[in-house]
Amino acid sequence: MSLGDALGLSKSPNFLPKYHGEEGDTRYPSPRKLRSLGATLIDFVLQFGSIVAMGLPLVMVEIPRPYSYSVLLIPVVVLGGNRILLPKWVHASVGELIFGLVEIRGSDGAWPGWRDLRRGHGNGRDGLPNLVNVRRCDV
Repeated sequence: MSLGDALGLSKSPNFLPKYHGEEGDTRYPSPRKLRSLGATLIDFVLQFGSIVAMGLPLVMVEIPRPYSYSVLLIPVVVLGGNRILLPKWVHASVGELIFGLVEIRGSDGAWPGWRDLRRGHGNGRDGLPNLVNVRRCDV
């Protein structure tokens, strides 16, 4: 891509997309839809599985009341660690690590900060997605 393409001064149709990691973005050429689906499935099983795994013993086994509430904090720790702490340190959740994806900011392609991780994958004020999954080898 030439400088004229990047600035929109040439007649070539290879303009930069609206945000980093958009479909058809030549900066991140590897396909990633199926990988994103698999990563989401693994993250869902991990998070929902921890809720079920901690909830069933509370129903099945007689645990004294004060301890039962402390057991319910374990799924919160798993969720926070997988969606906030791990992406801050290694730029991916457990499912994304297994499938070779990382999260970047859609606005500038940089690693996400604390505020971006709290907002999640939804759209920001400017209409660009806060976080985008791309292949680790493309970063």
